[in-house]
Amino acid sequence: MPTEAPTLKPTCGENGDFNLCIAIDMSGSVCNGNSNSLCEGCAPQNICNTGDHNFARCCSNFDNIIEFTKSLVSALGELPTDQDFSVVNFGTVVEVASTLESSKQSVKTLKQIKYSGGKTNMVGAINSCQSTLVESPPDRKNLMLIITDGAPSVPNSGAPIVTANAATDAKNQGTFIIPILIENPTSQYIQEVNFLRNQISSDGNVFVADFDSLIEIQDTVFDQVTCQS
Repeated sequence: MPTEAPTLKPTCGENGDFNLCIAIDMSGSVCNGNSNSLCEGCAPQNICNTGDHNFARCCSNFDNIIEFTKSLVSALGELPTDQDFSVVNFGTVVEVASTLESSKQSVKTLKQIKYSGGKTNMVGAINSCQSTLVESPPDRKNLMLIITDGAPSVPNSGAPIVTANAATDAKNQGTFIIPILIENPTSQYIQEVNFLRNQISSDGNVFVADFDSLIEIQDTVFDQVTCQS
């Protein structure tokens, strides 16, 4: 008979109440198979819609992002503290999928997210995430988890600068930012890691995995969230 996975426990002692906003990258590079397609609306199908996935999830890479996020939220929701979650998804357009809600409701929200494709509007994602956290009770720690597979590309000019400024503003408001880079080895990979480490992360940590091994860093990311709350 199958056995239940053990409940994850923090490794850093007593933890406090927190809110976590999760920003999910669904730009074209997530599903385009290293082509230049923006995969808007998961088209063209022969490039973007791989395997047996419907157009809501589009490809296995995006499916892996959603399943990883659902698993992480579920694990965090088992903690004996108070916590709420908000979800933002971003391509060219940024959408607030949910404001602060329980872990169980957040998992339902994640199940309903539809892949968009497009460019990487990370500045909009950071600003939108932060807007959901200002609703927080004053005694909670605010955290932001950014899951992305590359550098920001919106606006067309100066995207890294305005994105770094947005991250600085959020951190100045007390939000702790945790970036996850989904490894997609290119000539710009090192630059992307350094950008997230130096300009986005609150403590210089960047958690790296490829699309197929995201679930393997869940425990590490769980610890990072709980140890900062």
